[in-house]
Amino acid sequence: MTHYFTDDWENVQNFQARPDDILIATYPKAGTTWVSYILDLLHFGNTAPERQTSMPIYMRVPFLEMIIPEMDTGVELANNLHTTPRLLKTHLPVQLVPKSFWEQDCKVIYVARNAKDNAVSYFHFDLMNKVQPHPGDWNNYLQMFMDGKTVFGPWYDHVCGYWEKKQTYSNLHYMFFEDMVENTDREVEQLCSFLELSTPTEEREKITKNVHFDVMKENKMTNYSTVSAMDFTISPFMRKDNWDKVQNFKAKPDDIVVATYPKAGTTWMCYLLDLLYFHRTCPEREKSVPIYDRVPFLELVCSPYPTGTDKADSLPTSPRIIKTHLPVQFLPKSFWEQNCRIVYVARNAKDNVVSYFHFDRMEKIQPEPGDWDSFLERFKDGKMVFGSWYDHVCGWWEKKQTSSKIHYMFYEDLVEDTGRELENLCSFLGLSPLEEEKKEIVRCVQFDVMKANPMTNQMDDLTLDFSVSQFLRKGKVGDWKNHFTVAQNEQFDEDYKRKMKNTSLQFREEM
Repeated sequence: MTHYFTDDWENVQNFQARPDDILIATYPKAGTTWVSYILDLLHFGNTAPERQTSMPIYMRVPFLEMIIPEMDTGVELANNLHTTPRLLKTHLPVQLVPKSFWEQDCKVIYVARNAKDNAVSYFHFDLMNKVQPHPGDWNNYLQMFMDGKTVFGPWYDHVCGYWEKKQTYSNLHYMFFEDMVENTDREVEQLCSFLELSTPTEEREKITKNVHFDVMKENKMTNYSTVSAMDFTISPFMRKDNWDKVQNFKAKPDDIVVATYPKAGTTWMCYLLDLLYFHRTCPEREKSVPIYDRVPFLELVCSPYPTGTDKADSLPTSPRIIKTHLPVQFLPKSFWEQNCRIVYVARNAKDNVVSYFHFDRMEKIQPEPGDWDSFLERFKDGKMVFGSWYDHVCGWWEKKQTSSKIHYMFYEDLVEDTGRELENLCSFLGLSPLEEEKKEIVRCVQFDVMKANPMTNQMDDLTLDFSVSQFLRKGKVGDWKNHFTVAQNEQFDEDYKRKMKNTSLQFREEM
């Protein structure tokens, strides 16, 4: 991950601070966003209230050393700030802070957090951070933290370095996360004193209310980000316990996982597997239990329904069939430890994005996807709930090369010859259904038959708006031609070629 900071190192070190700049310095996950928001409210809560509802905090208080592809660098964001003072944040150790901050005698606010809580919060943050490798399990992560093998170096050196600097630099205000939790108002008052602000008591009380953790957690401008480096459905920025439940899910040796990128044939494969295992022994399931209850979506959390993990744990069947959209590196490790069988289905990128667009238009539990043009751009940039399509399909393809328990299938092959693909699937699963059973299954999973089946083509209308589109829409190969303009197709092909040049994975876009 370090190249996301070092690639812009010269620009960071040569950054020109101004005398009234205010620098927030912390070790990662020590209260950076919290203090950033407090300072923004102190300085601009009255004069520019529209900022609070229209501009995410990471834009108002840029992260100086950050560089993410397709986005302005932290230095560029800082230089483009039109506010006075400019509020900037950094995780750099004290000795690496650009010298212009010291030369300009800028005010620096450092927030420190106790090492144990800091390590725990950092671990959960790294689980959702897509610009660095998966952090591994907690035991290994804790050891790395203790050894100082983290992006910004040892916690010990960081907190002590700024503490020592404070003894000789009067413009450094050293705060503790725990003090802020204990009495936010008192700490805001001391902060105002350091900044020489005369904030009325009423205003301070309002700020204290707005920066309460639960309030910030509900505020999309402080707890939501369009930064493509973060995957907020994998873990909300201010995390909930669901991700722990997913990662700690206890797989059983006979569990079967259906893994896909969204809208790549998930329901089709779930239904096919359910028929293979239970059509003969439990035919009543087909008419009384919706497919999303028979094959739960592991990582889903959607109040007031049970979570995906709760549903999976409650399954009475053997084997349990469980579906996921998680990238390969985020699949709970128990599935690998139990040597579970995994069926991955991939779909060509163009049809996948078209289907995803129509699905997002009808989905009520996330923001409106916007128009087709902007959705296509976001898909290309990987700014989707489950990350980049390219990383997803290639990640599972690479894993297949070393894992005999992954059966990698293509949506287009299923469309072309469902019977043949069913044979291959049975071979992988070690199943020997009778010929007449296979024919009946092939008939049941034909797209038009599934579309007419309320157990496979309907979900609760609390989450999906069926007036916009049907859950099962077309299921064709090549429907992308009805959506892509000539220019979009050319640009997509060029981008696709670049991103897929290092893989042996091949797709068919038409048949």
